[in-house]
Amino acid sequence: MEQVGRVVRIDDGTAVVVRGEARTGVSLVILDMEGVSVATGDWLVVHTGIAVRKISAAEAAELAAELAAERDGTMGRDT
Repeated sequence: MEQVGRVVRIDDGTAVVVRGEARTGVSLVILDMEGVSVATGDWLVVHTGIAVRKISAAEAAELAAELAAERDGTMGRDT
């Protein structure tokens, strides 16, 4: 499952991202191979412990809302 997190630290190809109260170490190997630079404060899409895409803050908010709705079972419902 994909998650969205904000980078708070980078060490040797690994970023520490924050999602709510949780901090998680994620690999930057894919982004490094693609030549994507990552800095503290960036937003990342993470899948199974690997950062797969860097996104804007606006994209992060939208994707986080979609993922929350999917987890809550409200995705696609008119409320």
